[in-house]
Amino acid sequence: MQWPQAHSNCSMTILSETLSPAGMVRGRGALPAGAFACYSASMTLSPALRGTLIPIAILLAVGGAWGAVPALARYAVTSGIAPMGYVFWVAVGAGICCWGLCAQRGVMPRFSGPHIRYYLLSGCSRFVLAGFVMYTVLQNIPAGIVAILLGTAPLMTFAASVALRHQKFSLRRGVGTLVGLIGILLVFVPATGMSANLSLGWLALGLVTPLIYAYSNITIDRSRPEGDDSMALTAGIFTLSSLIALVMSLATGQFHALWDVELGLPEVAMFAHAAILSMCFFGLYELIRRTDATFGAQATYVTTLTGILYGMALLGERPGLLVWAAALLVLVGVGLVNSGRSAEPGRS
Repeated sequence: MQWPQAHSNCSMTILSETLSPAGMVRGRGALPAGAFACYSASMTLSPALRGTLIPIAILLAVGGAWGAVPALARYAVTSGIAPMGYVFWVAVGAGICCWGLCAQRGVMPRFSGPHIRYYLLSGCSRFVLAGFVMYTVLQNIPAGIVAILLGTAPLMTFAASVALRHQKFSLRRGVGTLVGLIGILLVFVPATGMSANLSLGWLALGLVTPLIYAYSNITIDRSRPEGDDSMALTAGIFTLSSLIALVMSLATGQFHALWDVELGLPEVAMFAHAAILSMCFFGLYELIRRTDATFGAQATYVTTLTGILYGMALLGERPGLLVWAAALLVLVGVGLVNSGRSAEPGRS
C-alpha cells in the first residue's frame, strides 16, 4: 500500500491538561503554555457559557483527533504489523507519553486494588480487546467503514445506560441518538460506494468494538476512583494494557520486534497513533467527568466524520454523496443530545 501525502493534525495540542481549576489543583503543577492560554481565555466567559463550551470543545478535539486512528491503523496493519503487536506498541508509546505528562504535572498513577480494577474495566477492555478486534477488522475493510461502525457506540451507550437505570430516558436525547444513527446507516447504502463487496461477517465483527466501547463508557462513569487525576489514571491504564498486550502478542506469535525490521512509515503511523491516544483517552475521561457517559460517547460521532475524511486524505478512499448527508444528520444528532443534557452538580 502506498502512503499518500498526509496533513498534520494539531487539534490535540492542549488536551493534555484539564481546563478546570480542580484539574489544576489535582495536577499540583503548571499547565503547558497552550493549555494555560486556553484555560485563561475560558475564565473570561460566564460560568454558564463556559460550562457549555468547554465540553463541546473537548468533544470536537477528542473526536477529531481520534478520527485519524482508523486510517493510521489500517495503513500499519496492512503493511506487515500484526494486530496484537500493534496493540502492544501503541500502548507502550501512549503510556510513555502519559507518564511524561504525569511527571510534568507532579502526579503519578496509583496501583491500589480499586485502581487496578478500574484500569482493567475501563482501559484493557476498551484498548486491548476492542483494539485487537478493530485492527483485525481493519485488515479487511476500509478505514472509513470502520469509522462508521464506531459511530454506533453512542446508541449502544444510551440504550445500556437507560436499561441499567444509570440515567433516565430523555426523549430529546433519544431522538438525537437515533437521528445520528440514521446518519450512520445512510453510509451503508450501496450508492455510497463504500460498502459494496464487503463481507457481512467482517462488518458484524466490526460492531463488537463499539459494543465494548459502550460498556467501557459506562464503567468509566461509574467506577472512576474519586479525586484522581485523569492523566494519572490514563497512564495506569496504558501501563497495565501494555503488559497484557505483551503477553498476548507473544502467546499468539504477533509480537512486532522493532529491532528485527527496517523501521519505516508503518512504525511512524503506529507511534503517531500512540501519541493521539494518550491525549484522547485523557480528554475522554475529562469529558465524561464533566458530563456523563452518553454525552462522552458522542465523541464517536465526530470520530466517524473525521475518520471518513482521514480515509480519503491518507488512503485515497472515495465515499459517495450520501456520506455528506449522513454527516449533516450526525451533527444534528449531536446537537440534540447536547441540548437535552441536564445540568449535573459537581461536574462544572
